[in-house]
Parts: sequence; C-alpha cells; structure tokens
Amino acid sequence: MTTLTEPPPAVPHRFEQHVGFDNLPVGEATKNNPSSFTLQARHQGYHPTRRSRTFMIGVDEHAYSDYALVWLLTNMVDDGDEVVCVRVIETPFRPGERNYQEEAKKLLEQIQSKNELNRAISIILEYSVGKLHDTFQQLVSSRAL
Repeated sequence: MTTLTEPPPAVPHRFEQHVGFDNLPVGEATKNNPSSFTLQARHQGYHPTRRSRTFMIGVDEHAYSDYALVWLLTNMVDDGDEVVCVRVIETPFRPGERNYQEEAKKLLEQIQSKNELNRAISIILEYSVGKLHDTFQQLVSSRAL
C-alpha cells in the first residue's frame, strides 16, 4: 500500500482530537444507544473518499490487543480509512466518577502512537460500559445504517 503522507513531522501533534459524546454518567444503555464515551482523532492529512473503509477492532490491556492493532494499522489500513477502536469495561461507573475520561484519552494517545506508518486516518475510540458481545453488536448495527 502506498502512503500519501510525509514521514512524521517534528511536531508530535499529527492528530486533531474531538469528543463525540459522553453518556456514561447517564446510566443504562438502550437498544440504539450504547453507554459510552466517544473520542475521535483525525490525522491532519485525513480526507475520506469513496474508497475509504471502516475497520472495527477491540482494544484492551493485553499484549495480543496491541499486536492486533499494530497488524491492522500496518497491513490493512490506508490513507482515508477509519478505525473504530472499542474498549469495553464490564464494571459500571459510579455517578460523578470522571477518571474514565482520562483513561480514554490516554488510550487514544496510545492508539495514535501505533500509527507508525503515519497513515492519514480517522480513529474513533468507543470507551463503553456493558457486556462485550452486546456492545459490539450494538456498534456494528449502528454503523451499518
């Protein structure tokens, strides 16, 4: 695969970050609305095209998760693609608890650092609470629309 972007610049900020939404403090997920904190980062050179693809991958604290993410970013993803990373926590948060936001931001930065080929991609992190299988099913069905 060819890369449209230059090697990483001296400036470490190659991605622009945005918060999509945060409904974790609200409570229970619904059929169409998973309980999650969504962060998005777009590479400065990111431009989606008709050929752009979307990949979804689970991420957690295990080494195999890092390996799978690096493999995806190295072998499958190309400029203009979108990568949806899903981190599912099965333990609900207490009302008023906000440390999940910092954990999610750190995780997003770690994911961005794995883009070693400096692909111009969009990364979405869905930091969700719930059952792993149910969360993935909700996200897949909502993205298929």
